[in-house]
Amino acid sequence: MQHPGAANLVDFARNYIRDYIVGHNLRSGDPLPTEKELSSALGLSRTVVREALKGLRELGVTDSVQGKGSFLREFNFDAVLSCFDYLVEPSLQSFKDLLEIRIYLESAFLTRDVFLFTEDDFRELGIMVDGMDAQVERGSGEDELIDSHTSFHKRLYRHSGNIFLAELITMFSMMQHKLISIHGYHTLDRHEFIRAHRKILDSLESREPEMVRGVLIGHFSEPLLWVRERMAVERPGVQPVIWRQP
Repeated sequence: MQHPGAANLVDFARNYIRDYIVGHNLRSGDPLPTEKELSSALGLSRTVVREALKGLRELGVTDSVQGKGSFLREFNFDAVLSCFDYLVEPSLQSFKDLLEIRIYLESAFLTRDVFLFTEDDFRELGIMVDGMDAQVERGSGEDELIDSHTSFHKRLYRHSGNIFLAELITMFSMMQHKLISIHGYHTLDRHEFIRAHRKILDSLESREPEMVRGVLIGHFSEPLLWVRERMAVERPGVQPVIWRQP
């Protein structure tokens, strides 16, 4: 096996391991070859192989167990979320763009799944809204309210069967937390915020998909208003795009 230059040996080893995982159709929990086996197959030092495996662990691809070796990890978004936190600029533009994507996706999934909700779902969601209401009444900080809001929206999509949607909501929450410290983001009307969530719950119980869509879009009009107002201040003369219900 022909090796690249010394500077690329770790990447070379990592790519080999990746191809091995795909080629052998490994699944979560399956073991990888040992350091010794990989070193022999590649003709590289165990130090290089160890660095390659370390990189895969940091990416969330593998786990290591002391004395047992490396194993393929169950798919997760930990590494994606970590990169998002560092690489996505917490600008008003990126907040608006992410919010618009979220509105389209959430409204589509929620209207599709409206008939899957049970009485237990409604009861649990109602308790969560009551909890947010209590936070508002005791004057909780914006960070705490955002966390509760994120949990409520994740709970809305328990029946979606889509792991990407929950992670998108998490990323949006991370962006909101950043905007608090950088741009002073805050919920404009907290009591209306609570009423909006009760309307979402009421619309779900009505089993009317278009009503659900309209209520959800109306709920997101508040942060869109906030971001549009600040974008207008930062970029005077630029007319922001106004959100309209599809």
